[in-house]
Amino acid sequence: MALHDRDYMRGRRSFRWKDLMPDAVTALILLNVAVFLLQHLFRMAVDERGRPWGTFSLAALMDGRVWTLFTHLFVHQGLVHVALNCTALFLAGKAVQALLGAKHFLYIYFLSGVVGAASQAVVGLALGQHPVVMGASAATYGTFLALAAMLPQESVSAMLHFVLPARLRFWTVAMCAMGVTSVLALAQITRVWPTEGSYFAHLGGALAGWWFVRLLGYGGPPVTYERMWNERQRTEEARAFAGVPRRKRAARVVEEPAALPPPVSTRDFIAREIDPLLDKIAEHGLDSLSSEEREMLDRAREEIMRRDQSGGTARK
Repeated sequence: MALHDRDYMRGRRSFRWKDLMPDAVTALILLNVAVFLLQHLFRMAVDERGRPWGTFSLAALMDGRVWTLFTHLFVHQGLVHVALNCTALFLAGKAVQALLGAKHFLYIYFLSGVVGAASQAVVGLALGQHPVVMGASAATYGTFLALAAMLPQESVSAMLHFVLPARLRFWTVAMCAMGVTSVLALAQITRVWPTEGSYFAHLGGALAGWWFVRLLGYGGPPVTYERMWNERQRTEEARAFAGVPRRKRAARVVEEPAALPPPVSTRDFIAREIDPLLDKIAEHGLDSLSSEEREMLDRAREEIMRRDQSGGTARK
């Protein structure tokens, strides 16, 4: 997400009808509530097996209903189910949307939902079962784990307005939730005690959300091929240090006349001046900035707006 797209870096804008439209999180909550009302109050259509239309299963996938990979996210079993998911979506989704923007939030939400449903289906197929997946639990799990990876030091009590008696870090709460879900999933496949729920969908969705923000560089080095290549480069350096250098051709030195340094692009300007401050905000919160650092953010916003208006260096 570009610096000028962040809420605290935007200037005042004139009124637009688009501003009256709900944001992505609010739209998803309204859609979940609307589908729930159609499903339960107005007796929305069910399939041939008596299940609500739109639920995901291998049978539905084999019948060609590929869209159920997405529609199952809006179908819930009962009032408690939809209420819990909408509450979790509001709390975690608003924070992720503020940090990454609506587009990346929707990527996380739907990717987590699809991966979660596929995980539950694969495990069910391996166990000879035919699970039916419904609800946004996998998507909300992925959203919350993405938030925990981005802001591991933030406390849950701050987000819940001090409802909880203890201040627990996001990452601690996320790991506790993953641990409990893993135990329930293990009990489900071993049949130690009868449990209901798509626990493998929750785990799959959580891992998908974590992977996506790691791909963006949060919570550690991105999990990409580039990272593996860098590790190979470090291995080569270690071999050279141990006395086993890799044979390389001598570089040909070509002297060129001195030239003026190229103009600094907006992207380089952000990376050099602003990214360290954004990393500090992500790790310790906005309140951790000093007055000088806040002034630097304000000056950076004005500089970027000036470049955009004057048509200077293209933004990348």
